[in-house]
Amino acid sequence: MWGLVASRLACRVLKPLLRAHERRRAVRVIELQEHTDIDARTWARWLAGTDGLLFVGHRRRAPRTSLPGPFLKDPTGRTVPVGWLPDLGEGLQCFASNAARVVDRQDDVRGPLALLGQWDARYLHLAERMESNLRSNGRMPFPIFRWTSERIMRDDLVKALRLGLGLAIYFGHGRSKGWAGYHGLRAEHLTEEPGEPLGALLSITCLTASRWRVGLSFLEKVVLGGAAAGTVGAVSRVKHVDNMRWMLGLARALREGALCLGQALAQAAPDDDRAQAAYRIIGDPMAPMLGTIQGLSRAVRVRAPAPDESIGS
Repeated sequence: MWGLVASRLACRVLKPLLRAHERRRAVRVIELQEHTDIDARTWARWLAGTDGLLFVGHRRRAPRTSLPGPFLKDPTGRTVPVGWLPDLGEGLQCFASNAARVVDRQDDVRGPLALLGQWDARYLHLAERMESNLRSNGRMPFPIFRWTSERIMRDDLVKALRLGLGLAIYFGHGRSKGWAGYHGLRAEHLTEEPGEPLGALLSITCLTASRWRVGLSFLEKVVLGGAAAGTVGAVSRVKHVDNMRWMLGLARALREGALCLGQALAQAAPDDDRAQAAYRIIGDPMAPMLGTIQGLSRAVRVRAPAPDESIGS
C-alpha cells in the first residue's frame, strides 16, 4: 500500500500521482487539517499496513527536522520508507505529473543505471566498486552507464540524465546547492533541461538534502522541478566509510532485484543507526527504478569514453 499524508490542497494537486499508484496498488490518503508536530502514536497509525509513505509537511520545515531518517517503524516494528516534500500547494504540480509518469513505467525497462562521480580517486573507486559488485557471474542485472566526470562534461551529462533512466547514483562532494563534481551541478541544470524524469536519484554525499543557507535543498528542487520522482540525500556531513557501506548495500539490493526506491534503500541500509540517520528520502518513496525503452536506446549513444580509451577515427 502507498500512503499519502498532505493538506487538502496538496492532495488535490497530487492527484495525478495518486491515480498512478491506484492503478498499481492500494492507496491510503490522509488529509492534514493543520501542519503541527506529529506524535509517535499518530505516525504509527499512518504507517500501519503501508509499504511507503509520502509526507507533505509545512513548507518552512526542512527535511532534517521533519523526519528522523529515511525510515520509520509501523506498529509491528516493520521498517517503512517515508519520503518528504514541502507543501508548496500548486507548486507541487510539476512533481505530481512527472512522478506519475515514472510510476506508469511499471512495464518498461529495469534500470538503466547511470554511475556518476567527481573526478577524484576516492569517488571513482566507489563507482568502480559499485559496478564490480553489481556483477553476478560476470553479468549485469540491467544496463549500466559510467558517466563519471573524467568521462563526460556537465552539459552532456544533464542531457543524458533527462533521457528517461531508471536510476542514477552520484559519488563525490556535495553541498546544499548541488554537486561539486562536473564543475558544479545545480538543480536548475536538471530541471530546466526538457526531457523525461529519472525514476530515482541517489546522492551518496554530504548535505544535498540540507537547507543550509538555501531556501530549498538541491534534492528538493530536483524533485519539485520534475527531474526525478524520488531522491535520497544527506542532511548533514557523512563519513566516507558510511558511503562505502551504503554502496555495498545498494549493489546487493539491486543485484537481488529491488524495483522501487524505498525497497532498495531498506535492503541497503547499514546496521549503524548513525549512518542511516544522516539520509532522507525526498519525493516518492515507492518510485520505481525503471526507465523507458526509448531512454535506453538513447543512453547507449551517449559518448562518455574513459581518458585512456582510444576514440578511433
